[in-house]
Amino acid sequence: MIMLKSLIGFGLITAASAKYPENPGCGDINVLYTGLPAYHPYVVEQGWDPSMVDASIRSDTQNLINAGYNTRIVLMGPEEDISQMEARFKDVEFHVTGIGYGMRPSKIPEVITRFEDNVFLFNRLVPDTPTVYNYNPNTFLWSVERRFPIKEDCSKKPGKDLGYVEICDDRCELTKTSWNLRKAALNKDKDGALFNQAVEMNQLFGKV
Repeated sequence: MIMLKSLIGFGLITAASAKYPENPGCGDINVLYTGLPAYHPYVVEQGWDPSMVDASIRSDTQNLINAGYNTRIVLMGPEEDISQMEARFKDVEFHVTGIGYGMRPSKIPEVITRFEDNVFLFNRLVPDTPTVYNYNPNTFLWSVERRFPIKEDCSKKPGKDLGYVEICDDRCELTKTSWNLRKAALNKDKDGALFNQAVEMNQLFGKV
């Protein structure tokens, strides 16, 4: 009985996987990529400049779309329930999934746990859908295109923007404010009010 239930369940899950198109053209491939929000405290804690990460992710997301890939980005920290990621699979059948570099080499237990959560979720929801990996915030397109190339010019037929979603509580906004204050302090007012305000923000919010 247990084996029968397992087989039935596996069959139902497999049916949800999208069939990869033969000779895909512009707009034929649906991509879902996930990772940490750029201004999540864990991004800063791992030594990244969040403003650079934010600009890079947004730019390379657009590169994916311009190259003909229908693209959805879902960025969320490990404090958010994984069911919010699962909900992003309900309206689109994805041919490719991806997990960003900010999660994989992390030395933060919560981040690695969420990386595993994503892997397990993808395997459960879309077991026949391959997962790709980038090596920095500028290589979303590289990670998809090297495995699943579109062999036509999509400059006039871009893919669809399927949504750019950042799921984060107040910690991301606090991190962004603190980071911007810190940059302003270092650039203009190292010994003045902006610097002191940045220090206060850091003390308030910990490792930001």
